[in-house]
Amino acid sequence: MKLLPLLSLLTFLAITQNKSVSADKKHNEKKKPKSGYVLTESGQLCHFPFQYGRMLHNSCIKIGKHGPRKWCSLTKNYDRDQSWSYCVEGHEVHDHCENDPCKPRGVCESTLKGYHCVCKEPYTGKHCQTDKCFDKKSLQYFNPKDEWLRYSPPVLEKCGCTEKGVVCKQTHGMACSKNLCLHGGRCIQHNKMTACGCSPGFIGTHCEIHQKETCYTGNGIGYRGTGNTTVSGAPCLHWDSDIIEHEVSMYGGHRGKVHGIDSHPYCRNPDGDTQPWCFVMKEQRLSWEHCLIPRCTQLAGTTAPPKVTKTPSPTKSSNHSASTPSPSNDTQGPVDGRIDLPVDCGRKFQKTPSIMPRIVGGLVALPASHPYIAALYIDNHFCGGSLISPCWIVTAAHCLDQRPNVTKISVVLGQSRFNTTDQHTVTLLVEKYILHEKYYGDTLQHDIALVKVKSINGLCASEFSQFVQPICLPQQFKMAESTKQCVVAGWGHQYEGAEHYAFFLQEASMPIIPYTQCQSPSVHGDRMLPGMLCAGFMEGGVDACQGDSGGPLVCEVDGRIELHGVVSWGSGCAEENKPGVYTAVTSYTDWIRANIS
Repeated sequence: MKLLPLLSLLTFLAITQNKSVSADKKHNEKKKPKSGYVLTESGQLCHFPFQYGRMLHNSCIKIGKHGPRKWCSLTKNYDRDQSWSYCVEGHEVHDHCENDPCKPRGVCESTLKGYHCVCKEPYTGKHCQTDKCFDKKSLQYFNPKDEWLRYSPPVLEKCGCTEKGVVCKQTHGMACSKNLCLHGGRCIQHNKMTACGCSPGFIGTHCEIHQKETCYTGNGIGYRGTGNTTVSGAPCLHWDSDIIEHEVSMYGGHRGKVHGIDSHPYCRNPDGDTQPWCFVMKEQRLSWEHCLIPRCTQLAGTTAPPKVTKTPSPTKSSNHSASTPSPSNDTQGPVDGRIDLPVDCGRKFQKTPSIMPRIVGGLVALPASHPYIAALYIDNHFCGGSLISPCWIVTAAHCLDQRPNVTKISVVLGQSRFNTTDQHTVTLLVEKYILHEKYYGDTLQHDIALVKVKSINGLCASEFSQFVQPICLPQQFKMAESTKQCVVAGWGHQYEGAEHYAFFLQEASMPIIPYTQCQSPSVHGDRMLPGMLCAGFMEGGVDACQGDSGGPLVCEVDGRIELHGVVSWGSGCAEENKPGVYTAVTSYTDWIRANIS
């Protein structure tokens, strides 16, 4: 029997088969859709990552007014461009960036028909192959063939970006009709171009940067140095970054220049904060932080993170000796002869302009933008609330209508991330709560309650900080104008049917809708009762949602922030002709004052 030829034949067949299988495997692998590229119903690709609601997203999302179907942005900044489409996942998409033609000077972005390179500074060109020119005096990059002026009094030069680099030639000019240069700088113009001649030590397009300023005095409102790192070590974003384009409009133009804001990433204090700060990206979201810059009275290198004044945080403990009063429905508390409401309330720590109109469909709230919001953890569920005084919080009665024991309730102030505490938060236990005596669960009329937190050594949350501040109560029966833009905030579900709370505090701007319109049969009909108000957009898209219950609807009145609504009920989330319904706080101001006096 010829065994060897047979074995040779089998070996050959096995090798051939393995090669065939390997080739098929490679062929099939090539046919697999590339992860990271998603086609949309518009025929365009999703742009990942994209910015929506101050968050960066790397996949299709369900949240917002376009949800709950999965959708994505077609540009890198949905907040600015509003360009979007629904996702068609699982469709084969060719990766034109497979060989990374933009490396090492740029990042490749694949399109349906090709690619384009997003160049890093200081590069430009189709493949980022060309160097830009850097002008040390203005701290700006210029593209090839760009021209600009450089002024070092009395010498004026006209500069250009050439293949050889920056080339300047002396020229003549005349004084500008209006001097926009700062810190004693002189403005000169030539052929419609202008330049600033800066005083010694200052640089920048408008002399807004002081090179040798390494510390700040007072609250740093006049700081013009080049510090660009925060207390956590995060790098500052450029003030003209498209990520924060909407956020810095209140600092735009000449007003921004006066505050030292320009095309740079240096720390500034344009809003009168306690010290210089800047915008940063943290955990894929836009945020801000104070900067790691010493006060001029400190030695360099000894800077510590800014001190945050707050009340000590009591925690639940098995050996806690304090008594825990039972839940109360009393309409009268102990009278001590005073109204327990702070005079200084409704303060704004506004890093940005008014919230972009249009939480569902809202934005991630910046830290300290809602210092009055309270997070109520009630046994196994959650509600929002509003701090109105050191010891008292307003919330919805339906959050407490199961009469939970006070030992099952904790209150967290200063929180920006759901169920997460940090150096800015204060956690307090509850002494008692008071439901409105006429609250009726079937109709949710009079859906308001008060929660009193326990004091420690006579103090509750009286040591207020930038992150913990009380909200003002409105005058009795003085409703905010129906056209006024108010703001709702909370950690509730971001779309109908969502299983989880939002991790970051959400906010949305919306108008109060006239009561008669809310009562119309096509809206809420006879479910709208006295003591209620509705707010939102009749076309839908923005609303409070499940989990926002008890939280605040606030409006600015005469320069201060007032609590005008308590999140109560609604029909779905952000549906057309179904604006959210709130307890109208103006109908209960006297009741609140009577019960906390």
